Amino acid sequence: MPEPATRPARIGRAVSGRVLPVAALAALVVYAVAVPWWAGPQTAGFSQALRGPGPAHWFGTDHSGHDLFVRAAEGLRVSLAIALACAVTATVLGVAVGAAAASAGGRVDMLLMRVTDGVNALPHLLLGVVVVALYPGSPWAVIASISLTHWPQIARIVRAEMLSVRSAEYVEAAYLWGSTRRAVLLRHLLPAALPQAVVGLVMLLPHAVWHESTLSFLGLGLPPDEASLGALLEVARGDVFTGAWWTLAAPAGVLVATTLATAGSSGVLGPGPRRARGPGVRRGTAAVPGTAAPGAIARDVPAAESPEPAVRVRGLTLRLPTDDGRLVHAATGVDLDLHAGRLTALVGESGCGKSTLASALCGLLPPGTRSAGSVRIAGREVPAADERAWRGLRGRVVGLAGQAGAATFTPVRRLGPQLAEVAASLGAPTPVPELLARVGLEGAAADKYPHELSGGMAARAVLAAALAGDPAVLVADEPTAGLDPDLAGQVLRLLRGAADRGTAVLVITHDLQALDTAGAADAVAVMYAGRIVEHGPAERVLTAPEHPYTGALLAALPGRGLRPLPGLPPELTDPPGEGSFAERWGGTDVAGR
Repeated sequence: MPEPATRPARIGRAVSGRVLPVAALAALVVYAVAVPWWAGPQTAGFSQALRGPGPAHWFGTDHSGHDLFVRAAEGLRVSLAIALACAVTATVLGVAVGAAAASAGGRVDMLLMRVTDGVNALPHLLLGVVVVALYPGSPWAVIASISLTHWPQIARIVRAEMLSVRSAEYVEAAYLWGSTRRAVLLRHLLPAALPQAVVGLVMLLPHAVWHESTLSFLGLGLPPDEASLGALLEVARGDVFTGAWWTLAAPAGVLVATTLATAGSSGVLGPGPRRARGPGVRRGTAAVPGTAAPGAIARDVPAAESPEPAVRVRGLTLRLPTDDGRLVHAATGVDLDLHAGRLTALVGESGCGKSTLASALCGLLPPGTRSAGSVRIAGREVPAADERAWRGLRGRVVGLAGQAGAATFTPVRRLGPQLAEVAASLGAPTPVPELLARVGLEGAAADKYPHELSGGMAARAVLAAALAGDPAVLVADEPTAGLDPDLAGQVLRLLRGAADRGTAVLVITHDLQALDTAGAADAVAVMYAGRIVEHGPAERVLTAPEHPYTGALLAALPGRGLRPLPGLPPELTDPPGEGSFAERWGGTDVAGR
């Protein structure tokens, strides 16, 4: 087969395609720095004027007798210094504008982008000519004229990258775990955009070299005694008509070589192929904590309900905005109590509004949400859709363990530093090894990247972050999603342990099989079409449900042998088929779908 035979050739071409531009650029930089230092100061010698290339003068001489090999190196050094200053200045301006637009949003974003469009629409060379004409011969004028016209591209790249990262789940988790807007900008948004900014900086270098050379060639840039490549080209313009073609070829060749090498190097800095998952990391496997026997739940005496629930929800009604401007009913008249030391399971089919209720209990509802009813947490009335009211509660009073697993963490950083930042932002002195030990993870997990965590390890790491601030209320949204039964049982036992330590725990799940097997819940609330249709002790709800929808959910569990309840249609005792309960039983307007 030809494939194995051609693979080494393809690898060789790929390696040479990446190494050659970098090596060429490095050689040009060495040439620009070392040759002028080795040759020393040059003096004019008219007896050596306009001599062609040869052993004594590799690039020939100019009309003043200067060696063009040395002169071109001096010009390249000046051009690279000016181009680097222009690229860095433009990149800093672009990153600042793009970061301000992406982080502020709204009218600030719109205003900054209109300014960016206006600057980008200006003729760059014409504006450069105007600026340089005001300060002729000044290198700072050249740098300013190029920098002030080339930052919009960087600003747009940075803004686009930050906007895509800002909506990521690990950024939302950072806000939930107590990070400020400034901390999110410095720790998540800027690190994600800086690689793109570096590539943009490198791509600006050849453009800045050509821009400076053009201004100098037109006689508007640096003076002839400042040997930039553009100045050498401008001087050589008259020598070419006398037949001294080398005076133009030498600086032009160095300029073209620098442009090609720099442009090729920018491709090397671009994103490479993704690394495959390392060996020994398998999804769905995790170390079993040795502190508790499998299946054991330390719950000899049920916790007594406190007079005041940790969370008290009364008549909560939520309407979420859609893209077309409509409002969708996501929750209607929800009543729910969560008590310290008790684990409450919220169950229901996908799309019934469970995750929306979790977002409401953490103050993460989208802008434009209409809410009614009462949410009282730790004795304090909190408007469900008021972002400012929730800022001091997230992470410290209410913790959320999202269902995203590894996606909750920044993908380019190890787990340990991220957990340490969560603890620091919440003012918690708990060290990372202790946080990991709480959820049954070994200390070595701190050195892993999120993609190196198995499904069970990722679920535990999310719990460790949610518990870092010792919240009074813990909301776990689908913590067993995608896990096998053994791992799902381990995660539920961890949540049971958090409840036994005095935390009010709400577990949102549609995995009734894992919930029934683990037996970790004190109470079960059943949600259907945005309403709580049944709420009571777990033993009673899971064995003798009162609502037909609860009976339909339990009837789908294998081996339960649940008898049909009075009023329960016979077809609902069979495992659910295609569609939701509402679709098959005649309901409409299922919330969250």
